[in-house]
Amino acid sequence: MSTTHSPPVAPVLHVTMGTHSRAADADPRMDEIDIYRLPTTDLTDVRGLIIGAGSDQIFLERHRELLDGFVRAGGRIAVMGHAVTDFLTGLGVWRKLAYTGPKDLWISIGEPHPIWEGVDPDDLSVRKGVTGFYARGYADKIPADAIVTTRIGRHALPLDYIYPLGDGQVLVHGGNDLTNYANDPNTSARMTPQLLDWLVQR
Repeated sequence: MSTTHSPPVAPVLHVTMGTHSRAADADPRMDEIDIYRLPTTDLTDVRGLIIGAGSDQIFLERHRELLDGFVRAGGRIAVMGHAVTDFLTGLGVWRKLAYTGPKDLWISIGEPHPIWEGVDPDDLSVRKGVTGFYARGYADKIPADAIVTTRIGRHALPLDYIYPLGDGQVLVHGGNDLTNYANDPNTSARMTPQLLDWLVQR
């Protein structure tokens, strides 16, 4: 018989492989939770989930009904990393980008969205003097009603996208967690608080 854990205090859960108590997650609106505790956690008061990059997607696929139900009921999920299994309705497919130089990895802003408001794409394109930190792939087979909020490379291929699912919404970012940029000394640091602003909305 499974045991339901006490409801989290924060309205956003960052789902990770183990908990790390990272400084980037210090915002009181967000708690970390180990992925394997998710199915037995009461999500009644949770408004948003961040599925961390590197999460066990086979496990998530086994609990697709839980994730779908959360979003369809009005919740929001931000999927980080390379989506390679169909663990949520509407997920596109991550494709590795064939790149030969910085221009192939350069980020451009697509359709306006509050998460990227005020973010300079140059700050996403180059981090610590290196291109490719933000993403090295693109999204394929995305839903027809998705909005593409960032693009990558000289051909402006879809990268970040957001689509509706029931009464909720899903964000997919094909790279490392956006929360990793929380302490960067430039405009990319805006993404973490703005992501949380978006996730807590109903």
